[in-house]
Amino acid sequence: MIDLAPEGKWVSSRAVSLAVILIPVLFVAGFVRPVRIAGNRGSNTFWFWAWQEGRIEFVHSVTHRPVSIRFGVPWRFSRFSVRTDRGTEEYYTAGGYSWSEKLAKERTRTIECCSEVGITLTLGGRVFHEQGGCLSASLIWPP
Repeated sequence: MIDLAPEGKWVSSRAVSLAVILIPVLFVAGFVRPVRIAGNRGSNTFWFWAWQEGRIEFVHSVTHRPVSIRFGVPWRFSRFSVRTDRGTEEYYTAGGYSWSEKLAKERTRTIECCSEVGITLTLGGRVFHEQGGCLSASLIWPP
């Protein structure tokens, strides 16, 4: 079958079929993020939207103060920001730099965090918790 395009050019049904297939594939590739979450009890893959945000929360085992790290997942885990007390930040940085400013520049495909006390990773609407162990999140796509 051959159709007449608005510009007066002929368009084959093969080109139309290809466009019908490619448009949804490109949409998914651009906006969906498959992430493998692994903990002490195994791993599983979950699907998230690129604009969803994540959070890592734990209680620091030395200072016994809460730490909250927020991040986005546009193409990599990025846009990190940290909220904690001054003493815990100084523990990590020896008072030499702003932890949040340094992390804001990071971009990575994998996040791995461990805590003796317990750690919670929230990504989109899903919550993952590990007591006395590690959690990791790895982006499968984009490569």
